[in-house]
Amino acid sequence: MKKLIFALIIIFAAIQFIPYNVPADIPDKEGEALEIDDSNVAKILERSCYDCHSNHTKFPWYSSVAPISYFTKHHVKEARAKMNFSKWNSYSDEQKKKFLEKIPKAIEAGKMPLPSYLLMHKEAKLSEADKKAISNWASEAGFDLE
Repeated sequence: MKKLIFALIIIFAAIQFIPYNVPADIPDKEGEALEIDDSNVAKILERSCYDCHSNHTKFPWYSSVAPISYFTKHHVKEARAKMNFSKWNSYSDEQKKKFLEKIPKAIEAGKMPLPSYLLMHKEAKLSEADKKAISNWASEAGFDLE
């Protein structure tokens, strides 16, 4: 049993030296980032979505500790690849419409923000008023694209 514990400690220490780098804060390219007139909606998205779906991630201290760092940084990398508010204006109008349709559905279904994210980020939990504000914004923004 002592050998097993010692081996696990050695493995845990060793994996700390295997990096998984995902940049936390990448400057937005001029004119690419989403700009929202409604400051309330902007604050909600920043609080609940931007850590994963933008180039402005605030990685907590534990995201530097493997194996948690692998999970966290891989998740952010995937989320940015699926939809990135920092690259919003580089998407076609058709892509934007699809995102604007999916965002409220994912929120209402409880898929976003991810329940695993909410465990450590209670401030990201969306109230019913937050959900309604995002849904209204998405509807209006989608209408503007038609």
